[in-house]
Parts: sequence; structure tokens; C-alpha cells
Amino acid sequence: MRIPSVSHTQIPTASEATMSLLTPAQYRNVHSIRWDEAIKQCGDDVIALSVADMDFEAPKPIVEAVTKRAAIGNYCYTYLDDDYYRSVVNWLNVRHDWKIQPEEIVAVGRMVESTPAVLRETVGEGACVVVPYPAYSPTPAAIRAAGCHVIPWNLKLNGNHYEYDFESLRFLLEDADALVITNPHNPTGRVWNEAELRKIAQIARETETLVISDEFHMDLLHPGQHFCPYLSCIEAGDQAMSFTAPGKTFNIAGLETANIIVPDPVLRGKVRKAIDDAGCHNPRFFAQAATIAGYEHSAEWLDELLALVDHHAQLLAQTLAEINGASLIPPEGTYLAWIDLRGTGLDDEQLESHLQEHGLILTPGVEFGNGGSGFMRMNLAVPTPLFEQALNRLEQALA
Repeated sequence: MRIPSVSHTQIPTASEATMSLLTPAQYRNVHSIRWDEAIKQCGDDVIALSVADMDFEAPKPIVEAVTKRAAIGNYCYTYLDDDYYRSVVNWLNVRHDWKIQPEEIVAVGRMVESTPAVLRETVGEGACVVVPYPAYSPTPAAIRAAGCHVIPWNLKLNGNHYEYDFESLRFLLEDADALVITNPHNPTGRVWNEAELRKIAQIARETETLVISDEFHMDLLHPGQHFCPYLSCIEAGDQAMSFTAPGKTFNIAGLETANIIVPDPVLRGKVRKAIDDAGCHNPRFFAQAATIAGYEHSAEWLDELLALVDHHAQLLAQTLAEINGASLIPPEGTYLAWIDLRGTGLDDEQLESHLQEHGLILTPGVEFGNGGSGFMRMNLAVPTPLFEQALNRLEQALA
């Protein structure tokens, strides 16, 4: 199959807008986990579309702000001032019509390092924590690191659309202490709607369950999709919190800047204590500079990225339509694609080996646990010429 070329009318290009593409030498020269591990496995000719980071420069305002901060030369302990909290509040309001107060924000570095501390302080070691599956693997790992038990809640695949199984959720939460959801969902790309989230809130309220919502991908939406914050669906007194971050949004995950939004003051006090006790109370040195530059000056960059990601999803769907037994779960959010290869007749090891033989690395679905067998996750946030090469290799590997 010949992959259609990208015209200037289809998608903005780096030369006419704000995005800058990285060259192979650049994205292979930063100790990238995605690229360096793939090269070790398959050699220099590999295309790695696995780990969820991008092959684009971060927005220029962020690069300039971080560079200016680094040039000071004094890398001391820092704090976040009102400008930081104002930028977070304004972004959530303008981008998602989500109104919060600055005092509801507990700033942290990473969700995976904060979650164990938060769980130990709020529900305690030995607690049972429900997680929808397939699941982003660091989430159950962080829960186990808290000394808690992971209880899988299997999503239902209705045709090519994932749904929550609310009947089983009520049963699970009767004996659970917490629920961790992801919205948009990684790896399936579902963006949960208001009715679904309100149903979760209702069941959690009735069973007195703490809900933690991972919303790191909230800014990454495909056309026609709307992000509904979980916290907009709760009532006063509900035990709930959301994790947000500019990291996935602007390709600055390595700068490790994130926020926990906690409306209930008593619960927020426990979260602050957990973060302080874990030694995570000082922000990363670049957190303020990068976050403000992203939220206040980089919306155009994000809009261009979203158009590119959606275009790549369309190209991927066209390619998979030419492969017997392959299809794309229509992505609603994230810059990741969830590919259904169960009909190809290949098992998980064969799928992975066939792709590697053709110099292509995706993330095997089995890494996401229950419900992941027969699937692959593919990163869409890469330059179009590289993505077109990957699609050709995908078709050759599965022909």
C-alpha cells in the first residue's frame, strides 16, 4: 500500500507554524528510553513507536523559558509562587471550562512517585484498589509499591468501543478502598463522558470509596471529543482527587511537573502530609518556568499537534484496512493508537517478533494486563515521514 502524502491543506507543517521536528540524530542523542532501547534490540534502522513521548521539540516558549532559567547557574531548592498556580487555574478554565481554586492544587513531580505515598496516607497499606484493565502498567506498580492490592476491573469491548462494566464495579467497590481511573484512557484512547463519570461518582459515594483520576492526557483530544473532569461530577464531601500535568501535553514529561487537584480540605491535608513525608515537597527546578510557558504561551503549538495526531490516526486506519484481521480502535484521546490484531491468527510473541524483524517496535498489548492480548499500542506523535515508513513496515510485517 502506498501511504498518501501529506498536503499543506491537510495539516500544518513546521515551516509554516510553530512545531519543530527533531532529526534522528537529535531524538537519538538524549538518552531516550524509547529510542535507545529499541536500537539495542533491533539495530540502528529501527523505528520505535512505543513509549509515550514525542519526536518534536517542545514549544519554543517552553524551550526559551527553561533555557533562561538554566542560564542562571544557581540550581537551588525552589518554591512555586502565585503565578504558577494562576497559570494552572486559567488553563483548566479556558481549555476545559473546569473551574478550580488555587488552594486546591498540591504540586508534585510525578504521579507514579506520589501515588504510593498518597495511598499509604489515605487508605493505608493492605487496602484494595480497583483499576480498569487494560491498564497503564506503572499505575498498578505504584499501587503495589504502597503495599496495597490491585483489583482488576475489566473494561468491556463492545464492537470497537470500550465501556465500563458498572455492574461489576459496584460489586468490586463493596470490598475495595479506592479506585484509580484514567481519562483519557491509556492504552485504549477512550474519553469517558459525563454520564459515565457521574455513574462512577455515584457508586463510589454509596460505597465510600476514594477515587483517583489520572488526567495526564486531558489536553490530547481528537476532533469532536470533549474532556469532562472527574471532579466536576462529584458532590461536596466526596473523597476524590485528580492528577493533571503539562508533561504529555507539551512533550516535557522529563521535566516532571504535575498537580494533584483535591477539592475536599481534609483529604487535601492528608495528601499534603503524604507528599511532605515522602520528601517530594520541593518542586523540580524547571517546574514553574515550564508550566507557565506551556499554559500561557503554547496553545497554538498544541492545536497543531492535535491536527497532526488525528491525521496520523486516519493514515493508520487506512493501512490497517488493508491488513486481514487488523483494525483500529477509533481513538478519542491521547496521541496513542490501540490496534486490534486478534484476527491475524498470530499470538502475542509472533506479533512482536514479526514487527521487530521488519524494524518496527510497538508496545505489546500484554504489557497492559487483562484484555491486552492480541493488541498493540502505537505512538502517533512523530514526524509524518517517519510515520509513513512505520506504516509501510507494519503492512509488510503483517502481510
